[in-house]
Amino acid sequence: MKKMESYKKVWIASAAALCMVGSMALPGSLAYFTTYVSAGGSQVVHMGSQTEIHEDVSAMTKHVTITNTSQMNDCYVRVKVFHGGQLKISYTDKSEAGNLWSYSEEDGYWYYGAILPAGASTEVLDVEIGGLPEDYDRDSFNVVVIQECTPVIYDDAGNPTADWNTVYSDYREADGGQGEEARD
Repeated sequence: MKKMESYKKVWIASAAALCMVGSMALPGSLAYFTTYVSAGGSQVVHMGSQTEIHEDVSAMTKHVTITNTSQMNDCYVRVKVFHGGQLKISYTDKSEAGNLWSYSEEDGYWYYGAILPAGASTEVLDVEIGGLPEDYDRDSFNVVVIQECTPVIYDDAGNPTADWNTVYSDYREADGGQGEEARD
């Protein structure tokens, strides 16, 4: 019986020693499973051109120009005009040759025929607003001009072309809208 008690004591001491040795290794292994690293920051990636629309209004005419605000990306631009049904809109290409702006009946856009280099502006496209009734408040008409741009791409033969169907996703979608606005 005494032998059994001495084995029991040795076994308990061995178990305690094993637990102590195991507990010394435990923090390191727990650190392995619970430590993580978080990374932050961003890098602005310029995927294409950026443009600004400029509209001056005089004598019921909007004088529209588009400026390529990119520092190094050439682009093609187009504009579209939205207005109320009672208005009559006419357009005049104010470029020297009178043929840089062209209308597409297929989609209703006015296309600027030349490549717009970085930092340059288009020639003026005049949008004349007419057809207003005599009692119409001439200070409250609403004619909206929108503009779009697309980077110049080159086909296999090296000819410049525009691809108006390419969609560049907004980088803010990827980070939940937390990123800063990209600027050239």
